[in-house]
Amino acid sequence: MKYKTVLFAAVALIIASYATAQKLPIGVDFFGKLRSISSLQEKDGNLFFLLKQADLRQGKYISNLYQLKADGNAVLLTTGNDVNWFSLQGDDIILRQSGKDETIFKRLANAYGEALEWLKLPYRVQEVAFITPDYFFFTAQYRLKQAGNSNADNYRIFEELPFWSNGRGDIDGLRTVLYQYDKGHVTLLSDTLASVSELTLSPDKHQLGYVLRKHSGKTCPDDKLLILNTVSLDTKAWSVADSSSYGQLNFTKEGTLLFTLRKYSEENPQQNAALYQLDLTNGKAKELYDGDVYSVGNSLISDIKGGNRSKLFADKQGVYYVSTVIDHAPLVQVDYKGAQVSILTPDSIDVDEYIPYRKGFLLIASTPSHAQEIYYWGKGGGLSRLSDINTSLLDSHQVVIPQPIEFTNRNGVKLRGYVLSPACYEEGKKYPAILDIHGGPKATYGTSFFHEMQYWANKGYAVIFTNPTGSNGRGNEFARLKGAFGDIDYDDLVRFVDTAIVKTNFIDKMRIGVTGGSYGGVMTNWIIGHTDRFRAAVSQRSISSWISFTTLSDIGYSFGYAYTGGNPWNNYEDLWKRSPLAYANRVKTPTLFIHSEEDYRCPLPEGIQMYSALRHFNVPSRIVIFKGENHELSRSGKPQNRIKRLQEITQWFEQYLR
Repeated sequence: MKYKTVLFAAVALIIASYATAQKLPIGVDFFGKLRSISSLQEKDGNLFFLLKQADLRQGKYISNLYQLKADGNAVLLTTGNDVNWFSLQGDDIILRQSGKDETIFKRLANAYGEALEWLKLPYRVQEVAFITPDYFFFTAQYRLKQAGNSNADNYRIFEELPFWSNGRGDIDGLRTVLYQYDKGHVTLLSDTLASVSELTLSPDKHQLGYVLRKHSGKTCPDDKLLILNTVSLDTKAWSVADSSSYGQLNFTKEGTLLFTLRKYSEENPQQNAALYQLDLTNGKAKELYDGDVYSVGNSLISDIKGGNRSKLFADKQGVYYVSTVIDHAPLVQVDYKGAQVSILTPDSIDVDEYIPYRKGFLLIASTPSHAQEIYYWGKGGGLSRLSDINTSLLDSHQVVIPQPIEFTNRNGVKLRGYVLSPACYEEGKKYPAILDIHGGPKATYGTSFFHEMQYWANKGYAVIFTNPTGSNGRGNEFARLKGAFGDIDYDDLVRFVDTAIVKTNFIDKMRIGVTGGSYGGVMTNWIIGHTDRFRAAVSQRSISSWISFTTLSDIGYSFGYAYTGGNPWNNYEDLWKRSPLAYANRVKTPTLFIHSEEDYRCPLPEGIQMYSALRHFNVPSRIVIFKGENHELSRSGKPQNRIKRLQEITQWFEQYLR
């Protein structure tokens, strides 16, 4: 039986490879042809959403508003190419265009003609909660004045921690505050020493919920949950737990408030948030689910998808949200009684967004062979695709379906990884392979379309990837990596590679490369200092020293402790032992480093340190530094820089693995 299973799998792979060979190859710039979907909204049966796409000719991203027609076609409603937000208000659609120091709102009538400017505010608006178009609440950036900082273009002043943030730049003194807009009058409502987030309106629009976070620069959060009466402007604070952070606020039709609550844990700072319900009549908060296994949110990573976070939704049966389960992202339901969690959608799709619709839900989701589309899922279990935004394009190209590889780690936990076979696989031939390690580490690789992996498979590589200990999707204990970095996770990756070589029978064990970004970058740095089995490596936006990272990164003071259990002042020797830089004198693997100048998450010196050390020890190495880019280069960097990055990585592997 075992022989037959292997034989059938081999035959299926040959047939799939033949079919794939009849299609167009996936090129280095293919991501520019795909469109990401976000902000799905429905009104009177009409579906509206944003489509974002890389414009390779202009070297930027364009985003517009679309409406879905019954035939699955997406009809363009705007032509400005810079729509990043919209709201359905009566017969109109309100659009927002944000500048550096101002926000322009436009109004698009139901006839869907030209959008006309309606309101200009001298603020960089973030969240908006409309009571009416002439009366609403919004949050915007507010910078505290610094002494002598009238000519800030010539110098930078820092007085806080964190002082910069990846993708945002200098944030010293920057807050997000709450304003009221009333027929042209703007009133500041919140303390400028704190930041406001998570605006949500009750169904009757009489209550506005939000979270207030005092700036402290400390690891331990201390959020406040507040509810504002939108008529009287009276505000009431609700205390559920100390040293906690709130998120995902949403009112139910019954007048209760749903939210997530992450209590700070010294033992596991990265533990999942729990799901709560607050009864506003008596002030009692009830934990509906502890969040352990079925975390709130989709943590699957990709280099091509869009999608925003969906609000928690409740009906008489329970509470609904998107979760991450092993390596999929289903829609789940938490029953009010007994905290029972039910997985609703099939493993064949990964959900990015959802909204209730008729007797089910509308979904933005992707599949192993296709990028995002809009689906309808009925509570009876039926699933139907409503759109054709990316499907026809992908059907005409050589998309390789990920094949599962099961293995067991040293703790006896059964894990699963995947392999993409070379697009034009030939039976009996051996191929070079690339181990791709995800970031996080509390992120997850799934099976949905991933451009860089598909590109390598189309170039004749086998691509292997898995979710080692520390990843999301298997509960709090599995994700806890504090004090164990470079140990169990490293062992998981090595075991997976060994298993993939045996089970695929087409990977050349002498021609394997390794790459990864962020956590994947630091693990790449760690791997090359502990084994010579990889012929080449590409370390992207990495960490080389936990000591320097602690004081350089925008999250270093909290993230470093969460994963090492110490800091440079009380545990210097242990931090050094867990730093890849400590083992640079052992490295023999030719290594390419990819980094961005404005990466404040894994700052540029982290990549430079490792590169300099390898050059010192005469290891073939190279560093490519991208100007004007940050930690998100591979996902949202300038299109031409994303292409250059992938070309550099591929050329490095071509040089050493062919």
